[in-house]
Amino acid sequence: MSLFSMRPSFELELAYPKEEVVRRVGAELKKPEWSSTSLVFDDYIELHIPASEQRYWSPHLSLSFDGDGSRTQVVGRFAPRQEVWTLIWIIYLVLSFTAFFSLFFVYAHWKLGQSMWVAIIPPMAIAGIGSLYLISFIGQQLSSDHMASLRADWSEVVGRAMQTER
Repeated sequence: MSLFSMRPSFELELAYPKEEVVRRVGAELKKPEWSSTSLVFDDYIELHIPASEQRYWSPHLSLSFDGDGSRTQVVGRFAPRQEVWTLIWIIYLVLSFTAFFSLFFVYAHWKLGQSMWVAIIPPMAIAGIGSLYLISFIGQQLSSDHMASLRADWSEVVGRAMQTER
């Protein structure tokens, strides 16, 4: 796992059936000693930083489980919180549509022999997309401590859950 890639991820293989892993991990996360907030679904778990410690770029850790009967493959991925992710994609879409449709205006002005003042819009929109990517990458690096904390919490949770015989 590299903390310096966009949406870093990791994989873990456990020698237990999927249903047992999900049941044990879910039971462990219900214990009050965990600082992370967790959401447990059927084959999916999310670990979040407590609200009092969150920053704008704080990530969450999503964990998906897949098994073949006797073994379980766990895939963990760090991602921005849903409200941040949604805002980023809305801005990407607006800038992409702006760049795309302004090219039609540039072409129309060029064919009509009119002033090409609209030619500045596509490069500005593309620069905005690049800037947003750079800002997102910097924000991710500023919250790398939260990624390390979530990863440590996950390692401790899975370690305790798989040690406990129920």
